[in-house]
Amino acid sequence: MKGYLGTGELLHMLNEHPYIGQSFLKEEMIEKRILDSVNKGRTYRGKAVDTTYYLIAKSKDEGNNFKGIEDAISKILIHGTTENWPGPGEEPLEYKKHMSYLKEVKLLGLNPEEGLESAMVTISTPLEFFDKLPNEVPLAQLRMATQSEPFNGFADFTARIVDYRFPPEFKAKFLGQIWSHKRIREYLGIDWDTPIVGTIVKPKWLPADLFAKSVTEAAISGALFVKSDENLHLTKEELAKYVSHTVKMLEENGFDLSPEPKQGKKRMLFAPHITANPFDILEYAKIAVDNGANALMFSPHFSGDFEIIRKIYEMGNRYRVPIYAHTAGMNKYCGDPNYSFGEDPRVVYLLAALEGVAFMQLPAIRGYIRPTDVEKGAIIRRLREEGLEGNNGMTLVIAGGLGAHNIGYNIKTLGAEGKMFLAGTSVYHHPDGIKAGIDAIKLAVEAAHHNIVEVPELKKYARSLGEKGYPLLRAIQGK
Repeated sequence: MKGYLGTGELLHMLNEHPYIGQSFLKEEMIEKRILDSVNKGRTYRGKAVDTTYYLIAKSKDEGNNFKGIEDAISKILIHGTTENWPGPGEEPLEYKKHMSYLKEVKLLGLNPEEGLESAMVTISTPLEFFDKLPNEVPLAQLRMATQSEPFNGFADFTARIVDYRFPPEFKAKFLGQIWSHKRIREYLGIDWDTPIVGTIVKPKWLPADLFAKSVTEAAISGALFVKSDENLHLTKEELAKYVSHTVKMLEENGFDLSPEPKQGKKRMLFAPHITANPFDILEYAKIAVDNGANALMFSPHFSGDFEIIRKIYEMGNRYRVPIYAHTAGMNKYCGDPNYSFGEDPRVVYLLAALEGVAFMQLPAIRGYIRPTDVEKGAIIRRLREEGLEGNNGMTLVIAGGLGAHNIGYNIKTLGAEGKMFLAGTSVYHHPDGIKAGIDAIKLAVEAAHHNIVEVPELKKYARSLGEKGYPLLRAIQGK
């Protein structure tokens, strides 16, 4: 008797990433056959967006001819844009400018027992087909052309988007980096050696007065960025009250949250949470900034996509504050544990950085949030290709299970340049209070500069500092 329970026989653990770091098969003849077959009649080679997919298809024959992949590509081409002219009558003059084509196919693998094939596929979609907005990025139209039926509309294949490559004239439509990491540091008035340590107000819900006190205490303790938890959902009236109370208390304690802080004043960024439906999000942003917030935080995945940032900024210069794009909802698209459908997370980070996002969480290594560790290097490399990582790029926020016990390892692995280190629970739940929680983080950062990153060595380091090291020691006890 097999040791399976219920549907246990269907369960399989994926032990390696199916395409990151994998080698392609040497099947040039099959690849050429697929290119020639699916591109018949698709002759337009003008300006286009190139979309790369990781494709898994059911085999269509008993041989090793990758007919399943070929059929899947054909369906993506037809349903993403349009088919070859079927008649009747003469083909319209501009028709071919609206047809996508296969740019490249690289075969990855074949499983005859399961009847599955995989490949990496790049398809070019002409701008003429979907680029209809003169002064905006047609993000919805781009997604319709590359992610609707092509995405996972059919029963015999799945397609995960791995990358976008945009022509210069299309890329120029994006906002780009308004609040680069360099500008964030200039606003905060800190030098290059000072780590940007931030925190998240915990517990998730507090009354307005206690919320304001928690933000202010974190700022006084040295947090340079404080945001609401993503599950602090407020009415418009409540938002005005929470923000105004918090800003008033911060100002009473010497902080200047104005667009151009005065010399000698303490600085920090306060980002209330404003996630709302697309019809209300602009009003929520206006209320938060009008009541003194100098940053904003919301989930584009639930509030109308990244182009919302353009709409916020178009309300006027005073609303052009740095925006933290929360990853809540992102894993609807890139959280598949088999990496087989939706989006590769590097696509989300690329779009975020191009669309003007100032801060975006890159989950901590040895943390507990997707994307997985194997995907994080690919994300950073893709942003770096576009000049969107580092001091001139989007600030990557190392968070999600971050604490004194693993912040040093993250600095060692991911680097400190262009990063913010955001700890919520480990700060607010420190046994000696918020200040001790932030002190513990700062001490762990100092230790990392001495290449001390593992818990046993951190404990020795904390003890060597005497009373000064006590917050760090208390934070990592039991780790």
